[in-house]
Amino acid sequence: MEKINSLRDAVTRHNRWSRANPDKMTVFVDSGHICFSGDTPSFAYDYTVILFVMDFTGDINDFTIPVMRWLWFNQRDLLINPEKNKAFKFSTAINDDDSADILFEFPLFERVNVSRNEDGDLSWEYLPEPRMPDFSTGGDWNSVFIDESFTADAGGSQ
Repeated sequence: MEKINSLRDAVTRHNRWSRANPDKMTVFVDSGHICFSGDTPSFAYDYTVILFVMDFTGDINDFTIPVMRWLWFNQRDLLINPEKNKAFKFSTAINDDDSADILFEFPLFERVNVSRNEDGDLSWEYLPEPRMPDFSTGGDWNSVFIDESFTADAGGSQ
């Protein structure tokens, strides 16, 4: 699955603490299922991702904002749909006066196209997210989350 690696890369890129403490942050899939339509061999992964941070000494916003930024580009419906964004959950455990463990949990959906290549072998590719209109109100998400100096690489977004 491509999104969990993209999420980890984005949070690390936009969070100084996680760059300095890479062994204190982990991203993994808690549970999920595969969705089939029956019309084609293509399918989708529907799963819950966990972002777990141990012994964090900063403010929870240092992680919340990079995750929201990543969602804006990779799972926008979770941010703009009031019913769906209830599934974006977190919990904390205070370790001592200086540190806490933080756990973020939210659903992701990842589509995979299956086809045959020119040699007749099965091949697959992750499909990009459908382009969604900006239904945000009360502020301009793009002005906050679009980094004009950022150049997207082939493997991920923002």
